[in-house]
Amino acid sequence: MLKITTKHRKTNFLTPSGLRCLANFPTVNVSAGCAHNCVYCYTKGYSVYPGDGSIEVYENMAIRIASEIKQKRKKPAAVYFCPSCDPFQPIPQIQQITFDVMKTLLENGIGVQFVTKGKIPEEILGLFARYSSQIAGQIGLISVDDEILSVIEPAAAKARQRLNQLERLIEIGVKMSARCDPLIYGITDEDKQLHSLFSAIAKTGCEESAVSFLFLRPAITSSLKKNLGQTTALNKILSPFSEGISLPIGLKNSTGLALPLDIRKSSFERIKKIANDYDIRIHICGCKNRDITNKNCYITREQKIQDKLLPYPNSY
Repeated sequence: MLKITTKHRKTNFLTPSGLRCLANFPTVNVSAGCAHNCVYCYTKGYSVYPGDGSIEVYENMAIRIASEIKQKRKKPAAVYFCPSCDPFQPIPQIQQITFDVMKTLLENGIGVQFVTKGKIPEEILGLFARYSSQIAGQIGLISVDDEILSVIEPAAAKARQRLNQLERLIEIGVKMSARCDPLIYGITDEDKQLHSLFSAIAKTGCEESAVSFLFLRPAITSSLKKNLGQTTALNKILSPFSEGISLPIGLKNSTGLALPLDIRKSSFERIKKIANDYDIRIHICGCKNRDITNKNCYITREQKIQDKLLPYPNSY
């Protein structure tokens, strides 16, 4: 049973992110905790994580954000949804908050950028159609096998639903890409799986995808063990990390245990070749693979506002 708690928040809602790829835009989380309950979610280790089965939402978020915008010397080009949850969780209260906040931003000439594994409500798709030039997004999809997804992303949208949304968003003029992150070595990155994945993505009209592999922190490992039990799948996931390496994740002192360098290098080359068969450009996430690349995975885009291409803001 999902427990939803409403809280009053004193601090600002628009905040910078610790991830380099999100450093140029303010970010917003529409909740603490996420109903999708993905077993690999890195936010499970955050001090503000309310625990599995618990969601915290905040009073008057749209009104408060409108006030924050008025107080800024310079409006941000865009706001990113959401570094620590999904903006389109299957909870009416959160869907309404997301709609209200996105509408507030767009009506103030501020773009919206997002990543989701959820079902986007029709009301928000309608909003996106009206402001399509000010929106960019990524649909998260690491497999088209719903049996796998039901285990590792139990409450997220089905694969076909995500693909249909990706196609529809592209059709209405939203700048979209896929986000195949985190791929799980030995589970979702086998050649047959990848061919099915990129073939399906290409059929939507999408031409690019961000890619990275699962990394581990103690909370992620605990979640995998709790949700998968002592199974062959769990051993298959964890075994390669016995020779993994610690890498910085983000701008501060945060680290994660990554797969060995040789595994990631060879896997990324293999993934690129398969994606190329379907004319998909691959962007490796530099935040999680600093020993391989410092390039951006294009989780955010340059943003046009009022027919002018604005530079990324350096501060909020």
